[in-house]
Formats: sequence, structure tokens, C-alpha cells
Amino acid sequence: MERRFVNEPPMKRVLVLNAGSSSLKWTVLREDRTVLASGNEAWAEEALAGRADQIGAALRRAPGFDLVGHRVVHGGLTFREAVVVDDHVRGELARLTDLDPEHLRLALAGVEAVAEAFPRVVQVAAFDTAFHATLPEAAAGYGLPFEWTERWGLRRFGFHGLSVAYAVERAGELLDAPASKLIVCHLGSGCSVTGVADGRSIDTTMGYSPLEGLMMATRSGSVDPGLLLRLQSRHGVGLQELRETLARRSGLLGVSGVSGDLREVLKAAEAGSSRARLAYERFVLSIRRALGGMAGALGGVEAVIFTGGIGENSARVRREAAGALAFAGLEIDEELNSRGAGDRRISRITSPIRALCIQSREDVAILEAVLRLHARADGLMKASR
Repeated sequence: MERRFVNEPPMKRVLVLNAGSSSLKWTVLREDRTVLASGNEAWAEEALAGRADQIGAALRRAPGFDLVGHRVVHGGLTFREAVVVDDHVRGELARLTDLDPEHLRLALAGVEAVAEAFPRVVQVAAFDTAFHATLPEAAAGYGLPFEWTERWGLRRFGFHGLSVAYAVERAGELLDAPASKLIVCHLGSGCSVTGVADGRSIDTTMGYSPLEGLMMATRSGSVDPGLLLRLQSRHGVGLQELRETLARRSGLLGVSGVSGDLREVLKAAEAGSSRARLAYERFVLSIRRALGGMAGALGGVEAVIFTGGIGENSARVRREAAGALAFAGLEIDEELNSRGAGDRRISRITSPIRALCIQSREDVAILEAVLRLHARADGLMKASR
């Protein structure tokens, strides 16, 4: 039972909805971050209408809540911070769907489902791209004609910002001394590496889309654009096939021919599959390259954070990826790395660069954004009375 002082209002309960490309995740949390209930289910249908119905069913199963926060992958140039969803915001999100149709249409379906079932409940959109709004222009832009950049808003948006923001906050609690230069490795089905200086994103591997950067589960990561042009002009690979291949048939799956799941790839490699072994080696090398590059962008590094499904659960990936910074003194503690659990330091106590393993809690980052905006709105209402 929730304990309260006399006359103290009950804690707000926030439903966090994460309508992703492969699954629907939801969590109901109290203000103190206590998880009251959660769910994680694969999409039962491909069609958007069927997925909208599935979101509605999840809302009916969830326990009572007072506020709703949505994880929205892409905010474009329009949204640089979390916002309360109103008709104007819904219209802007609909306008942005061309940037990321797969994710934004699902996020909008979630907004509409909540509005229909709970029309009086305040909804907040929290954006994965917002954390990277601080990228300096040198890092945000591409070496394309400046007039193209200006005309079409071409820039590195970056993604996984909610996960990175939480990891940076949590690292501040775990480290015995503050670190102003951090590298955050979010490694899951999607993967990115971000350089953080004094709490601000200064460079990140994902770019205009989530396809850029590291090799991932089914995404290719960075590919020479000249190669892609040749596939189209010389080998007749059409735009739709190219888009589908880069996003869904590449990465660990495409190279190994086995799976996009790292665990299955490693099993196949241990069973003698040379392609699975190559997929793993190529994946780790992409992380090592990014770690070295990000250390250069930051002008040094004080701590490295591993988060996301692979980052949290694969001691081998953490150890072999961290080897990229061994020349700078990073030493992994094998006992803590292999046998530890939960959020923790995994580097040796003598290591000049600290390494941490931190659970990805995008739901907490969204919760904080919802509570912050709700408190601001309450303050404005009281001031106007």
C-alpha cells in the first residue's frame, strides 16, 4: 500500500507507451519510478489498423493511470524537447511521418488510441532525437552542398536519445567522481554510440536515419554511397528493394544468414559457421571503430557506458568492444563484467577510464519528461489565477 503523509496528494501514475517497429511495450509507473505493471508483446498484424486495435486492447488491460507519455522516435527539426500533445502537435507529427513512416505512424496510432479511450488524459510526446539537438553544426551536418542542407533540412538527427539521457543520469549516480566526457554504447536490435560532453550530445553514429553507423541486427549500418548507387545503376536494384534490404535483410542477419539475434549468431559460430563468425567479428569491429572515433571527437574519455539488450547482457561484446580503448588504459574487470548483475562498474578499480553496465530505462526518461511538463502546466495555471 502506498504510504502518504496527511493531506499529501497521491502520487501520479504515468502510462508510458512505446510503439516500436517490432513490438508494443507499455509500463505504468508512479512518480517515484515504482513499476506498477508492464507489458511487451509482438505485433500480431502488419496492418496499421490492426496494430491500432492492439494498442487499444493494451490500454484496456493496463491498470489506472493519470498521465500518458509516448516514446516518439523522430522529432525532425520541429521538436527539440518533449511536448504536451494537442491538436497542433498531432498535426505536426502527421506532417513528419515522411521522415520515419514506420515509427511515427505507430506513435500517432498510440496517441489516437489514448485520445479515443481517455479523452481527458494529458499526453506527452518524448522524442529520441531531442537529446541530440545539442550537436554542434560540424557534427550535425554532412559534406553535401550547403544549399541542399538549407533547403531540405539535411542533418544528423541521431536516435536512442532517451536511452542515452537516462544512462548519463544513472552514470552520475554510480561513478565515484563526475565524468565530463562519456561515451554511451546503446547496443540492441538498433545500435548507436554517442559522445557526451558535460551532459550534452556532441556526436553520434546514427544520422539522418537510424540506418547509419554501426552494423545492427538487421540494418546494414554505414555503407559507401557509391556502392549503393552502383547497385541501382548497374545491377538494377530498385529503390524499394534497396530500402527493404538495408533495413531488414542486412546486419547480423544478412551476413550470418542465420538470425539478427546475436545469441543465435554466436551459437551458429560455435557450431562452426564461418559466416556467423564473420558477422560477429564485423559487428564488434563496427563498435570498436565508433569507440575510437568518439574518443577522438571528445578529445579523451573518462567513462564508457554499455546499455541496451546486447550492451546489458553480453559480457563478451562488452569485453571485446572495450578493447578498442585498451591503449588509453581501459581495463575490464572480468569478475564484474561476467558475473555481476544490475547497474554496475565493470572496469578495474585502477582503470583510468571507467566502464559501466546500465539497464536501458527509456520509460524512466519519459516519466521524468511527463512529470516535468505536468508540473510546469500546473505552475502556469496557478500563476494565472
